[in-house]
Order: sequence, then C-alpha cells, then structure tokens
Amino acid sequence: MTKPYLALGLAGPHLVELTTSPALLSRWDALPLAFSVLGIDRIDGSAPAPVTLASSAVGATLAGSTKHGRFLIAATPQRDHPYNIARRIVSLSHLSGGRSGLLIGVRDAYAPDGPRDAPAWGGAGLGGGAPLNAQTAYDTACAVRALEQSWPYDSIIGNRETGILVEANRIVHVDIDKSFSIAGPLNAPEPEAGASMIAWYAEAPAGAPPVDDNNPIDLVLGGSGSVPVVALGDEPPAGAFAGVVLRAGLEQSVNDLLSAAERWLADGFAPTSLGGSLRAALNLPAPEPLPSTARPAFPVPQPHVSL
Repeated sequence: MTKPYLALGLAGPHLVELTTSPALLSRWDALPLAFSVLGIDRIDGSAPAPVTLASSAVGATLAGSTKHGRFLIAATPQRDHPYNIARRIVSLSHLSGGRSGLLIGVRDAYAPDGPRDAPAWGGAGLGGGAPLNAQTAYDTACAVRALEQSWPYDSIIGNRETGILVEANRIVHVDIDKSFSIAGPLNAPEPEAGASMIAWYAEAPAGAPPVDDNNPIDLVLGGSGSVPVVALGDEPPAGAFAGVVLRAGLEQSVNDLLSAAERWLADGFAPTSLGGSLRAALNLPAPEPLPSTARPAFPVPQPHVSL
C-alpha cells in the first residue's frame, strides 16, 4: 500500500510566527512536505484568532523567500470576487514556479462584519446577491480554473521576424453567468506550470462539492475527503488516505508543528520531492483545456510590415 503524504495546516497566528522567523522559514522550506495550507482557520469553521495575515500575502512572501515549500492559500467568495481570487492565484503560481494552489471555502472567519449570507463585494453586475453556500463556492472554483486558462502560456511566442509577441486570438473570453457574472479573460497569462491545483474543504459529507462535468476540484480535504485533517497531538488516522493534513491549535507553535512533522515523516509518512510544482508533487493530471468553442478575445494578430 502506498504511504500517505504529509501536509500542514497553519492558522492565523502561525502565519505571523512563520513569516517573522527566518529560522522557522528555513526549517519549513527544508521539510519534504506535500504542501501547507496558509490560513486553514479561515475556512474550517474555527473562530477567528486575535491575529492573522492574509493568505495570499503570506503566499507571496513564501514564494519569494523560499525555494522548495509548496502551499495552498485559503479563499472564499464571501471576501473576494472570483476574478480577484484568480488574479492572486495566477500571480502566486508565477512567483513560486507552480508551488502554489487554492483551497476554496464558503465563508471566511476573518471577513468584515456584514450580511452573513451574501458576499461583501456585492454590487450591480458583480453578482453580489449570490448566496454564500457550497454552490457559490463551487462556481468560484470553476471560474478561477477557467480564468487561469483563458490566456494560454504558450500563446506568448515573441516572434522577432513577424513582430508578434502574443498569439492574441488564442486568448478567450470566460463567459459565466451563474452565481456571479464574468466575461473575462484574465489580465495575466497562465503560469508555465499550468493551471493551479484547486482543493476543497469538506469536514462532513454534506460539505462535499456539488460537482458537475466541468469539475475543477483536484483534491478534497477534511473528514469527507481523501486527505483528512488531524489535530496536533492526535494519532494518525487508520485507513487508506492519499495524505494527511497535520493542523496545530492556537495554543501550539510553528516549532511544535514542525517537530511533529519531522516525527511523522520518520515514522511511516512518505516524503515528497523538494521543490517543483504542486500538481506534479501530488501526481495530479493536468486539467482539460477550455473548449475550442470559447469566444476569442482578440483577432488574429498580423505580422508587422517593414518599410
């Protein structure tokens, strides 16, 4: 039987601790972990901690100051419009060389006070009336995946003879009118490593993603997924799992979590390669490309004529 891999779940105070300690950051970067969830307490139903950092800001810090560590940022449609989530995800993947991904949730424990059942970014034409439920979160994941693929990486050709930098006709609109409205395309190219991994958090069966034929979810974390979340101090779960997320409580430190991770890796959990894309480390297949019927955003570029 294949040994499960090990991942870590970091809450708000742990993000502050990790990013302010070069020694801890170096130690984290050297561990052969599958990934770490940055801000897991945002989406797992926990009460907000006294301090935290934005997941994407921490991701940008880790992408620029580490070489090996892979991570998921936590985001929800309660706090951010899907287009903004997609922009952050594609930027982080470019910065990290594909070492990053997204953990999508329904509600953000740290979101500003406001209507509990509607996004904070509501407004005319933005779909602000969309309810905060699993369907809206799933529609967000679908939008992020499509937007990240809307500008193919290999459309950037830099042909000096023709003067064509980008095969702009291959950039397509993302026409979505579900929980929110998006026309696209994204204003950044797809990362060289391809579309980012998207994970879903589901502690109970009722929280499973409402998948369809265009399912963008690569991995399900939590008790109802293939990667359960285990509290630091508990025993590893019995059964066959792809991996386990070891999560520290607020009373525990990053040092405690890293020490436990070292013990678990020495006692039956499979180390993963240091560095490289998150998708490759987890042996996940590349997502299907957007359909060929997608609406081009620009005409076919014409070669420059030398006078």
